[in-house]
Amino acid sequence: MPSRIVRPLDKGEKAVNLHVGGPLIGFAGKTIPVPFTSLMYAQGVTDKTTVFGSLHTTSLLFGVVQTDIGACQNIYYNDSLKLGFSVAPAINMAYDTWEGNFKLWPQLDVNAYWDIKPQKSFVYVGVDNWFELSGTKAHNQSQKNRWIINPQIGFTHVRNKWNYNIEGKWLTPYLKNTPNVVDYKGISGKGAVGIYISFTRKF
Repeated sequence: MPSRIVRPLDKGEKAVNLHVGGPLIGFAGKTIPVPFTSLMYAQGVTDKTTVFGSLHTTSLLFGVVQTDIGACQNIYYNDSLKLGFSVAPAINMAYDTWEGNFKLWPQLDVNAYWDIKPQKSFVYVGVDNWFELSGTKAHNQSQKNRWIINPQIGFTHVRNKWNYNIEGKWLTPYLKNTPNVVDYKGISGKGAVGIYISFTRKF
């Protein structure tokens, strides 16, 4: 999934977001992004702090109730450079209604962003960090990758009521993507490139 909030909302501002996209895979002879979707609600608590929560709608279609809940905190901003840094800790939770299984992953996004005049659109680069708490993965295999690192870059086009965002991630760039059941498309045989598009309505 993409970064939820990179630059905090204004105090009292609210937003609803839809994202579409995922890792690139080979399918029917073509390279396409997995069409994951999610809905998110966010609200500015202060000018530097925004809280958010989401529902992963694609997972829901397959009987998995998944959500991530967190906050984005602006930790530095330089007015002359229009450069800011933010962190967004979150908890990602998933419950399989068919099997009765529950999983939880702590998550931490760290981003640097640059405001672009005149509409305060911005570009950003950062790292999405997931932390795997379980010692085993599917089929009782040992979980060797407990810290999952995903570099990312994106652009948010800001309008009065709407924001439009595109983000690219390199998911697990340090892991080979073959052999694998899914034909992930990475870089130099490592990880998977993810493409995400988001639409945000502010009010």
